[in-house]
Amino acid sequence: MICLSDDRLAPSGARAAFARFRRDDHGGMAVPIALTVPVLFGFAMLAIDGGREFNLHTSAQQGADALALAGAAELDSRPDALVRANRAITSLVQNDARFGEGDSAIDGNSVGIRFLSSLPAQESAPITAANVTADPRKAKFVEVSAPPVRFQSLFGGVIGNGGERQVSPSRAVAGFESIACKVSPLFICNPFERTGVNLFTAIRDPLNKRRLIAMKEKSTTYFPGNFGYLQPAVGSGASEVREAMAAAEPKGCYKHSGVELRTGAIASTAEAMNTRFDIYDGYFKSERNNPVYRPALNVRKGWSYSGSNACNATLAYDRTATPAVNVSNKVPALGLPRDSCFYTNSCSFGGASMGGRVGDGSWDFETYWSYVHGPSTPKPNGWSNSNLPSRYEVYRYELENGLYRNVTVRGIQGSGAEKERGVPECTTQTLPTPEEDPLDRRVFYGAIMDCQALEEEYAISGGSAPPMPVTAFGVFFMTEPMDKNDGTLWVELVDVVEPGTTTARGIVHDIVRLHR
Repeated sequence: MICLSDDRLAPSGARAAFARFRRDDHGGMAVPIALTVPVLFGFAMLAIDGGREFNLHTSAQQGADALALAGAAELDSRPDALVRANRAITSLVQNDARFGEGDSAIDGNSVGIRFLSSLPAQESAPITAANVTADPRKAKFVEVSAPPVRFQSLFGGVIGNGGERQVSPSRAVAGFESIACKVSPLFICNPFERTGVNLFTAIRDPLNKRRLIAMKEKSTTYFPGNFGYLQPAVGSGASEVREAMAAAEPKGCYKHSGVELRTGAIASTAEAMNTRFDIYDGYFKSERNNPVYRPALNVRKGWSYSGSNACNATLAYDRTATPAVNVSNKVPALGLPRDSCFYTNSCSFGGASMGGRVGDGSWDFETYWSYVHGPSTPKPNGWSNSNLPSRYEVYRYELENGLYRNVTVRGIQGSGAEKERGVPECTTQTLPTPEEDPLDRRVFYGAIMDCQALEEEYAISGGSAPPMPVTAFGVFFMTEPMDKNDGTLWVELVDVVEPGTTTARGIVHDIVRLHR
């Protein structure tokens, strides 16, 4: 047999190699990978850059927010509020650079600061110069504007454009509001306004704590020592004002940034305030056993009664005469004396504008103590007429040591004289002990306002006015029942209420929040 060769059946070497290549599946993804890896790598860098930029923007915004909140927390309307707010922004908050380049931390030394009295009604509206203030009394918001932050892009560096960008500047607006609850609908014109010392400094001086203040209702204009009424936090009528003045815990709360004044006289305010002294008269005559209007635990006031009807007690001494004169006249009971200058109409604190409404802080403690507690009872804490306590301190000592419960035996009066105890005797309701009761009914909380400044700006004496800013909420101690004839409230200013202090007692609450 003879076999013939055929080129079609015996391929050449090149054709064989091509055929093997077609059949070979090793390294089948090399080409697609080679083509797509640069693209994928680029997108990966973009994703990383995007994440870094987002985190940087968030971090910068949070830094601005923190600075704004720190500054807003100081905007309490005090004279040094803006100084403290600037210090808080520049010193109290430290934000470290995490995602930016170089000196990219958002701190108080790199931001712009503006204090604002108001915000535009529309949240999207820009803040203008009309919203800006340099008055610490009016500053309720702070705007912090952070500068742009440098950012080094990984992808930008690869494609050769340097890769440095800037994250847009961050901006934050925070505000402060203080809310006071359980406050009586009363305000007093700041007795220290324009005296050369601000209220918050003045109240730290023991002398000012024992200055007796004759709070008189405004007649034509408001000036230091006047008092007026606030619109009640609940309701709006005269009866709601009167009931809130008498209540142990008035309902509702007031804003520090603005309270509404209630113009016009309100009848029976003395009847409302005097429930604290176990005196129930007029509208409150049938309320003596209502716990809403319960009396204080220590109601010693210099009143006496004959027989067994304690609700018929009457004033037993001459409040316009000195303690020495009352003692010589053998009065049956003696209340806390007034400052000596009130007996001679010589009180001059604050000058003529004060109208003699604020005393000199000098009162006859020794005569009161000896007469009420007996000359053999030791004077506590080294107190004397040369080392005077406030009347509130004496009252609290009597209360905390049970001295108000005693029937006072006054040998200088002779036998058969009437005697006054400090315990309530008109009401028959069961009262708590001093240890069980955090409330002190001889104390009330009221607003203190800079009436002279408000008069100049808003003409508050003329009638209607917008909500008025409060300088502070004060703690007032009633030294004697309110006189129904002249309507004078005799008080000591115990303190101003500040969060975190013992006088706050859950009364004032500060709210700091972001607005933009």
